[in-house]
Amino acid sequence: MTEMCEDKNWPKVSVAIITYNQKDFLRECIESILMQDYPNLEIVVADDGYTDGTHEMLFTYEKQYPGLFKLVLSDKNQGITVNSNRAYFACTGEYIAWMGGDDLMLPGKIHKQVELMEAHPEIAICYHDLEVFDSASGRVLGYFNHGKGRHYPYHGTVEKLILYGTFMGACSVMTRRTCCPKAGFDERIPVASDWLFWIETAMSGLIAYLPEILGRYRRHAGNITNRPFDGKEALLTLDIVGERYCLPESLMRRGKARVYYSLGTSSLQRGEKREARRYLVKSIRHGWYSYKWVWWIIRATIA
Repeated sequence: MTEMCEDKNWPKVSVAIITYNQKDFLRECIESILMQDYPNLEIVVADDGYTDGTHEMLFTYEKQYPGLFKLVLSDKNQGITVNSNRAYFACTGEYIAWMGGDDLMLPGKIHKQVELMEAHPEIAICYHDLEVFDSASGRVLGYFNHGKGRHYPYHGTVEKLILYGTFMGACSVMTRRTCCPKAGFDERIPVASDWLFWIETAMSGLIAYLPEILGRYRRHAGNITNRPFDGKEALLTLDIVGERYCLPESLMRRGKARVYYSLGTSSLQRGEKREARRYLVKSIRHGWYSYKWVWWIIRATIA
């Protein structure tokens, strides 16, 4: 691992890798972390019941880099939320850098994020842009937060997360551990539990966007983000937030309006016009709409 030259006591960063049957991708992921110019790391790897030889590879890394790796290995598959909790509760760093086992860090990522968060103790979550690439060909498909990226780079208070959902790529996120929810990821949400985790973290501080490309997000057939949008998990997330925190009712209604809008447009794209109309009308009844939303309603109404 490359050492930084500055004479400073840098805080420990836990790199939490969430992985399942990603042996070949995971090797590349780990090598990209080992190339970071940051001197105080622990690498926590939570594997959710491998069948591809992942553990043997990890034992080799653990032996090669004594004291650097912390392996949290399961002998059976329990799902992404349970596995995320195993990683989270094993982390001891002041900051946690979150990684999927199939994604990559670019040089300087950890150093730059820590510098920003150390300079601004009010920041609870820091994220950056990502290069999105096709795994098979290596071709760059675009960027996560700029150009033709899918997500506008919001920053500020927790309100942004409630209104706009998860607009940061998970492998770009660094959290201040003292701001993270003590209970970890809510296991009532089996897959998309990261949105609630980010919301609860941002209840204790600000969200900051670092406008640099400091990671690579791999596109392949096994991406968890390839699954259809799960509105039930999203609505449950907002219900949990509403129960736990005293937030304006208007804010929570607008958050649900966006979820219903997403459900409606997804239904319409699948040709399910009746379902699309139902969800899109709900989105408007929750009090937040635009001309774009009305256009979708009209399109869903046309036979």
